[in-house]
Amino acid sequence: MKNLIALLSFVILLSSCRNADNIYNIKRYGCTGNKSQITTSQIQKAIDECAGKGGGTILFPPGNYTTGQLELHSNITIILEAGATLYASRNFQDYKNLVTNYLPDDKLKKPNEACLLRADSVNKLTIKGMGTIDGQAEQTWEELKVVDDFIKWETENAKNSGAEMKRAYQKDPKITLLYFTNCKNVLIEDVTIKDSPNWTCNLNNCEIVNVHGIKLYSSLEKGVNADGIDVDGCRNVCISDCIIESGDDAICLKTPVIKGKYISCENVVVTNCILTSTSTALKLGTSGEGDFKNILFSNCVIRNSNRGLSIVVRDGANVSDVVFSNITIETNRKNFFWWGNGDAIWVVLLKRTPESRLGSIKNVVFQNIIAHSQGTSKIEGFEGKPLENIKFDNIQFFMSYESSPDKRATDIFYAHDVNGLQMNNCQAVWDTGKTEPKWNVPFHFKDISSLRLNYLSGKQPFKKGSMILCEDVHDALITQCLPQPGTDAFLNLHGNNSEVLVQNNFLHHARIPYIFSNGANPLMISGK
Repeated sequence: MKNLIALLSFVILLSSCRNADNIYNIKRYGCTGNKSQITTSQIQKAIDECAGKGGGTILFPPGNYTTGQLELHSNITIILEAGATLYASRNFQDYKNLVTNYLPDDKLKKPNEACLLRADSVNKLTIKGMGTIDGQAEQTWEELKVVDDFIKWETENAKNSGAEMKRAYQKDPKITLLYFTNCKNVLIEDVTIKDSPNWTCNLNNCEIVNVHGIKLYSSLEKGVNADGIDVDGCRNVCISDCIIESGDDAICLKTPVIKGKYISCENVVVTNCILTSTSTALKLGTSGEGDFKNILFSNCVIRNSNRGLSIVVRDGANVSDVVFSNITIETNRKNFFWWGNGDAIWVVLLKRTPESRLGSIKNVVFQNIIAHSQGTSKIEGFEGKPLENIKFDNIQFFMSYESSPDKRATDIFYAHDVNGLQMNNCQAVWDTGKTEPKWNVPFHFKDISSLRLNYLSGKQPFKKGSMILCEDVHDALITQCLPQPGTDAFLNLHGNNSEVLVQNNFLHHARIPYIFSNGANPLMISGK
C-alpha cells in the first residue's frame, strides 16, 4: 500500500510539472511567488513556449510576481488566480522604449510605449481572473514646474485666489500597465488593476474588444496621467460592469494618426459601470485627429468626479452619433492642476493651435441624467463653426457651492454657437444653503440658431435676475416652461438680433414675464 501511495504521489507531482491541456503554470518555469524575485525571463519563456505550440493558458497561481516588460502573442489566455499579484518592476532596465521626463502632450509627438504587458498585432488574447496587476506607482508633491496651456486661466485664477501652487508628479519609470496595439479579439475580464505610473489600460487601433467586470484603481489625489481605460482609435468595443476609481480620466476615447492615416473610433458601448475620476469620468478627446461615431454611454454611476461627461475636440476630429443615457453624476471641484471644473457636462470644439484642423460635433444626445455638480455645464461651438443637433431630454441639474477658493461657476447651463439645440423636460436647481457671488442664471443661451426649449423649470439664484437668458438667438421657440416660485423674470432677451417665439408657458410664479436689454425689441416676442 505504501508503494502504491508513493507511486500515486509521484504521478501527481509529475503531472503538475507538465503542461497538461495546454496550461503553462509559471511556477514550472522557476517563479517562486516571492515578490523580490525578478521573473521577467521566466514568464516570457512560458509565454513564448505556449505561443510556439499553438496557444494555451499561462497560469499565475497565488503568489507575488515581479516582472518587467512582457511581450504577448496570439491565442493565449493569461489567468491570474485569486491571491496572485503581478507587480511592475520599478527598475528602468526592465523596460523597452522607455521615455524619461515624459509629459502628457508628448504623446502626440512620440508615444510612450514602455509598458508591463505589450501586445502588437495579436489575435485572440485574454487576460482574466480574480488576481491583481499592480503598477507600484510613486509620485512626488512639488511646486508647479510648467503651466498647462489648456488650463492656463484656471491656474492663474487659483494662484490669485491663494491656492497652494503645488501638484503631484509621477516618478519614472512612467509605464503603461496594458498596452495593446493593432490587436483583434481581446478580452479583459474580472482582474483588478491598480496604481499605474501612466495610462493603465491603453487599447490602440484594436478591433473586437470586450472589457468586462474589471476593478481599476489609482490615487485620486496623486494619480496624474493614470487614466483608467483609453480606447485609442478602436472599433467594436464593449466595456461593461467595471468599477473604476482613477486619478485621471476614467474611460477616455481618442483617435490617433498612425503612419499618416487618421484612425477612427467607432461602434463603442460603455455600460453598467461605476466611475470616480479626479478628471473626467466619461470622455471623448482631447486627442482627436480621426473621427468618432456610433458611441453609446449608458447606465453608469459617476461619483466624486471633477467632470462627469465631456467631448473635447481640438485636433480636427469629426464627432457624430453619440448618446449619453441613464447616468447619475456627482461632481466636486478638485485641485487646480486637474482638468475639470466640477461640471457635469462639457462639450467643446476648439483648435489646439492656430494651425490645427477644425473638426465638428453633431448629433449628440443627453437623456435621463441626474447631475449634482459644483460647476457650469457648457455646450460650446467654435466661432463660425457651430455644433449641430444637440439634444437634452429629461435632465436634472443641481448646483452646489464650490468647495475650492478659486471660484469658477456662473450659470447652471450655458450654450453658445450651436445650430439646432433642443432641451426638453430639464430642471435647474440652485443650492439654497450656500450661494456663490458669481452665480448667474439657470439657462443661458448665446449665438444659437434653431433653439427649442420645452418644459424647462428653474429660477434665478438671487432675488433679481431671470430663469432664461437669451443673447442673439435665432429661430427660437420657448413653450410650456414652468418658472419655480420666487422667479423674478422668466426670460431676459438680450441683443437686437434675437428672434424668439414664446407660447403656452406657465408664468404665474414669475414676477414679470420678460426683460428686454441691449436693444432687444419687444416685438420679437409673440405668444404668452
